[in-house]
Amino acid sequence: MIVFCEECGKRYRIDPAKIKGESARLKCKACGHVITVKRQEPPPEAKASPGTEFQTPPPPPEIAAAQKPAEPETAQKAPETPEKEPAPKKRKGKFRFGLTAKVFLTMLLVSLVPLIALGVVAYQQADTQIHADREELAGAIAEGLANHVDEWVDKNLRVLQALAQMPEIQSMNRLRQEPLLKAVHEAYPWMYLVFTVDPRGMNVARNDGSALRDYSDRQYYKDVMAGKSMAWQTLVGKTSKKPAVVLAVPIKRGETTVGVMAEAMTIDEISKRIATWRQGQTGHAFLVDEKSKVVAHPNKAFTLQQKNLSAHPLIAAANAGKTGLQYFTDDTSYIGYTAKTRYGWVLAVQQEEQEAFAVLRQIFMFGLILFGATILAVFLISLVAGRAITRPINQLTDVAERISLGELDAEIRVKSKDEIGDLAGAIQRMADSIRLSIERLRRRRG
Repeated sequence: MIVFCEECGKRYRIDPAKIKGESARLKCKACGHVITVKRQEPPPEAKASPGTEFQTPPPPPEIAAAQKPAEPETAQKAPETPEKEPAPKKRKGKFRFGLTAKVFLTMLLVSLVPLIALGVVAYQQADTQIHADREELAGAIAEGLANHVDEWVDKNLRVLQALAQMPEIQSMNRLRQEPLLKAVHEAYPWMYLVFTVDPRGMNVARNDGSALRDYSDRQYYKDVMAGKSMAWQTLVGKTSKKPAVVLAVPIKRGETTVGVMAEAMTIDEISKRIATWRQGQTGHAFLVDEKSKVVAHPNKAFTLQQKNLSAHPLIAAANAGKTGLQYFTDDTSYIGYTAKTRYGWVLAVQQEEQEAFAVLRQIFMFGLILFGATILAVFLISLVAGRAITRPINQLTDVAERISLGELDAEIRVKSKDEIGDLAGAIQRMADSIRLSIERLRRRRG
């Protein structure tokens, strides 16, 4: 049974079996007050109905001996067994959605929501700007290389047209033409063969002094004789054994075409500018003619074989009328740009998409690192701030529990000068008020 001291509220646990007689007295160890404890009778068992006797069989000797009444004690004072005050309940280590978690969540929302919003907007703007820059750069490179090809063709074409208008060439006389053809070759060494053809396709004169040949089966001869102002053909020169371009223009007397003026040129100058162009590790350029045959390519075998690249995604798109920026996949993802020359050739530049947009990927990775660092910083700050708040609150909770158990002299160690400090002061004043009330009650009874 539990009894309390009327003066100080101290609680004691008393074993009723050890109380001899109707009552017993004990002295409070806290305030010295004498507590009178009355014996509590056990609840009566079932009563027998009138006229009915219950006979209980005698217990066995061993049990009878154990039930032998004890000798009466001389002292009627009940043994004092003060009940130990239960220690304040310790909080389990199980995670609770307490102040620390709330501080962490609040700081996380306050910091990450604007950070994520800013990051998304910044990334979208960077993505748009970088794609626009890449398109502008690829376009500038492709257009620049295409213009270089046009200028190279125009330069040689102008030389050929000027030569075709000279009287010596218009005479269609070999003896008058050959000195002029040799002079052109000396002035423009890349024109390794300069020659004329009559309306039947027979070679009239040439600069290399070789035997005259029949060119009637050449497409450029047929195109010029059909009325075109110029014609060309890409091939591997039988003389130079190198990729070459043949340009041809008509030789006219008035309105009559009297022959064809042609020159065969190596494309070393174009190859130096196009085939050797590089951007990063994967960026390169190549040039194909109007029939999609390679004119210049980083892979020399493609150039020597005049490989047909009509199936290449960029060339296929250009042949379908789609020039400009293109995205395609060929074992890996690429970004490319195509531009057409004035003569129908296609200049293409391409680069792996991963390399082309490496800056964008770096921005994304930096954003992830910043995101993770922010979460870590918020966690550490909220952990420190949460503990700074919850530690004194836990201490005050423990003190309040001790006071509720009668430990009015429990020490309050919270000394902060904020709202928690005010709460600690209030709890201290409450304990002092309870102590003074108990002392007044004790003096009044005394």
